[in-house]
Amino acid sequence: MDFTIGRKGFLTYIKSLGGSNVVKVVPSSNGDASGLRVADKRLKVVCGANTSYLDDMAWVGEKTPLTLCDVRVSPSNTVKPNLGALELSEALSRVVPFTAKEDNRPVLQCVLFKVADGKLTMVSADGYRLAMVKLDFDGDEGQVLINRDELRGVISALRRAYRVRVGFEKSGESLDGMSLVLDTELIRYKWRGADGNFPEYEKLIPADFNTFVRRYSLSEV
Repeated sequence: MDFTIGRKGFLTYIKSLGGSNVVKVVPSSNGDASGLRVADKRLKVVCGANTSYLDDMAWVGEKTPLTLCDVRVSPSNTVKPNLGALELSEALSRVVPFTAKEDNRPVLQCVLFKVADGKLTMVSADGYRLAMVKLDFDGDEGQVLINRDELRGVISALRRAYRVRVGFEKSGESLDGMSLVLDTELIRYKWRGADGNFPEYEKLIPADFNTFVRRYSLSEV
């Protein structure tokens, strides 16, 4: 069964649950829920002695942006790392803040992940500022745009991971569609890339540097 639930509303709901530090979320079968017949598909949420049901499309409104992230949790996920977890977390924390905040510029709300010549380059821009980080990388070449809201929570999660592997996969939605896959020893994240073309940021980086800095001692002033 497929369910679509608003991420922000669901996160707030999970934080408000009490009774236990363990939450179980499963599809509900047709049955009785508080004396009412459950005819539509719902998610059953159990936390301690509390049981509740969430409808499909909960916390999704007309203005809710649609982003897709597939998260799989496994206590025995085998990972052959090609990046350091702290290294990737630090790199993301440097580029995500420089994305655009305006909804009318969806491409600039994304971080560009580009692999070429043994380097993973992450680039963001808001129309005024440009941030770019390059990391040594062992993996296939490719590029994809990922919305900054999908990456913010991963920054702190990576600080708790031991092994990380980053790669690209065909999204299956189109011939040129790509997804970014991030594997840790516990969780696998898969984000479908956003549509659009990132600006040609290389042209904004000066090829020559003509500024020099010299420190003077007090005796020279």
